[in-house]
Amino acid sequence: MHLPPRRNALKEATASAHEALDTLVGSFATVADYRRYLAGMAAFRLPVEDWLSGTRLPAAFQDWQPGLVRDELKADLVDLDAPEPTMDRPFTPPEGEGVIGLLYVLEGSSLGARVLAKRAEAIGFSAEFGARHIFSQARNFSNWRAFSDRMENVRGYDDRAAARWANTAFDYARNAFESALNADRTVR
Repeated sequence: MHLPPRRNALKEATASAHEALDTLVGSFATVADYRRYLAGMAAFRLPVEDWLSGTRLPAAFQDWQPGLVRDELKADLVDLDAPEPTMDRPFTPPEGEGVIGLLYVLEGSSLGARVLAKRAEAIGFSAEFGARHIFSQARNFSNWRAFSDRMENVRGYDDRAAARWANTAFDYARNAFESALNADRTVR
């Protein structure tokens, strides 16, 4: 598949960080697996989305909104009677004008959400219970396309800064999932 230049460059620049996160997240086949996944996702997305909600996006993105899932994640945690996870450190982006790299990571998650939605359904979760955030992302694939189009055409794009921000987001997510996994091991 031929990708647009900026998207392809970000995909290449983040491949190892993305793979490390995917390996850590793995697959969920049981309710216990899903609970760990949900704790990790909440520990990642909630602080990042809180930071992002107070950030001004580049002018080319003013008519577009990121697909935030904070409210759905919180409802999913309530459904599973799980506490909101806490992170040892808040999300702090690197220097530079690279917020597009962060958005690339957040919006790109909609690409895998359809697969995750099927896995969640197979163990009893749905768009109305326990997996709202996944189904929200799966239904919002058009937002990814709109983001990708803007990313390719925005002026003043800094490819190095975007890659730093995207890798920082992947690393932050990996740390969130590692914390959730370690917390689960401690409880056992």
